[in-house]
Amino acid sequence: MLSSTSENLLSNDSLNNELYCPALFDNLCWPKTRVNHSTTISCSPLTMRGVDSSKFITRHCLSTGNWSNVSYEPCVYPDVWELMKTFYISRTLQQRKAYTDIIQAVRIIELVGLSISFISVLVSLVIFFTLRSLYCSRTKIHINLLLAIFIQIIARIVNYGIQMKQSNNSPQVECGIDGSVHRHGISSLFKNMCPLIVIFLQFSITSMFMWMLCEGIHLNSILTVSVFKNYFKTFYFYILGWIVPFCITFSWSIIMFVKERDRECWANYNYLKYYWIIDGPRYAVMIINFLFLLNIIRVLLVKIKEGSEKQIRDEKHRRGSMNTKFVKTAVKAAIFLLPLLGITHMLETFVSPDKKSIVLFALYCSVTYFLVTFQGFFCSLLYCFLNTEVRETLSRRLQTIQIWVRWKRWLGRKDQYRDGTINGDDRTRLELLIPQPNLGTKMAFEMDDRGIKK
Repeated sequence: MLSSTSENLLSNDSLNNELYCPALFDNLCWPKTRVNHSTTISCSPLTMRGVDSSKFITRHCLSTGNWSNVSYEPCVYPDVWELMKTFYISRTLQQRKAYTDIIQAVRIIELVGLSISFISVLVSLVIFFTLRSLYCSRTKIHINLLLAIFIQIIARIVNYGIQMKQSNNSPQVECGIDGSVHRHGISSLFKNMCPLIVIFLQFSITSMFMWMLCEGIHLNSILTVSVFKNYFKTFYFYILGWIVPFCITFSWSIIMFVKERDRECWANYNYLKYYWIIDGPRYAVMIINFLFLLNIIRVLLVKIKEGSEKQIRDEKHRRGSMNTKFVKTAVKAAIFLLPLLGITHMLETFVSPDKKSIVLFALYCSVTYFLVTFQGFFCSLLYCFLNTEVRETLSRRLQTIQIWVRWKRWLGRKDQYRDGTINGDDRTRLELLIPQPNLGTKMAFEMDDRGIKK
């Protein structure tokens, strides 16, 4: 939005129209400049993401008193400029509108997926923390994997919220007499918080991959090599799942703060070479987990073929042994989740939509963001909602609660009976509700002057 001061400045051509190009505002404030001269101004007033605020841009005043055309490419980081050319600059107005519609539709998919994942993961965590009888090394890994996904969901939601607030706060721009820019109403919340949210998000993603590695190590130790007979202590899993991702993300963030401190919100950070500091370990984890998975499937098939399923044991599991069906369930979950997480991450890193096809772009965005945002829901479904052990334990707990409520209700009514605070009809009904010898059914009767009725 342009202020009245700026409008007055731009309408004033004046000292001499033949000797000067008039002041001009086109996202930057170009001051009145003598013909056949050039003026250089800073790119920092540009508010869009991807602008290198340390750069400058030059524009020439022609002999006709008109400004020459100018490209903002010098103001934008090269990687961001390539994306702008691909999806905006080289496109027609109709294509630009189509891309905008696709992005808006994808944002709806993201918000729906994050909301469903948030609720499902939260419910799963409440169930796991409530049912203490489920606690073992296997379920502890499940819980921490869900926690890592939960942190990722929160980071994405907060990031979207800050972006929406920033986009709704349109700043007021005022051009000074010397071409300087004065911006009003600009919130620094997004600028200050965005890098921290990015760090938080990348930490949670790395932690998610590390906990998937813990899942692979645990399954492999149960089924395969005897060298794992004593099993990994949970302490080492916590180091691998939380401390290692913290160290990796911290190292990457320090380099980003040093090398890219002027890049607002670290735009296109995943296209920079430094991103391999955190992305490399993730792909290493994917390869290791894939090898684990192949080995687990091989051993499981051999044991089934030899009719030795009873050999699948976990001496340190609660109740002293692990049921074979739990191992099979865990393997099935791993077979589903490892490709899910791996394919999703590879889509984000390596695969880019066809530069010529809007349809492929729409398909790519829809599939990728659907898988990314619904990860929490899929993990909750496999490790909690469809888990037979969890469902049986939860069912027993609910039955216990119902029995306890009925018992308390019966005790309360019995106290009323003893105190004489219950009327005659209710007393008769209560007596018949109390289990009696030779009473085969638990039927309640009401007695009145006319007889007995059910």
